[in-house]
Amino acid sequence: MNIKMSLIMTLASILLASASSSLAAGTAIKEVLDNGAQQLTADEIAEQFVGKTGTWLSPSGDRKMAIHYGEDNDLQGEQIGGDWSATGYYGITDNDSICVSWDGRDEGRLRCLDVLVVDGVVTKFNADGSLNGTYEGFEDGNTL
Repeated sequence: MNIKMSLIMTLASILLASASSSLAAGTAIKEVLDNGAQQLTADEIAEQFVGKTGTWLSPSGDRKMAIHYGEDNDLQGEQIGGDWSATGYYGITDNDSICVSWDGRDEGRLRCLDVLVVDGVVTKFNADGSLNGTYEGFEDGNTL
């Protein structure tokens, strides 16, 4: 096999692996939607989050955060049982996503997430379709 053909096969393998990885990550949201999960609209996201503090649990269950979504699009978060805390901002898009930016982490970039109700639980998914985390509940106001 010549060098050019070897290079083409290597690039094809890398592209195929990358595409397979993206497809695998995207299956989490597809799976829950196929099983009857409800994607929240922008208005429903606002009703669920704005002016409230949610208790978020990471997909692995090893981190729990209290996150306040202020009425002025400000974010405040604290790790429950840990030493992480941060502030930032968020926005709700017309295409039914919530976008967040944590100071010191996101470098001013917004990360947009889809919000679904899965078996009665508010759940966020990353742009690639992978699970971002679930909410154990919400309380009115800033409870931090």
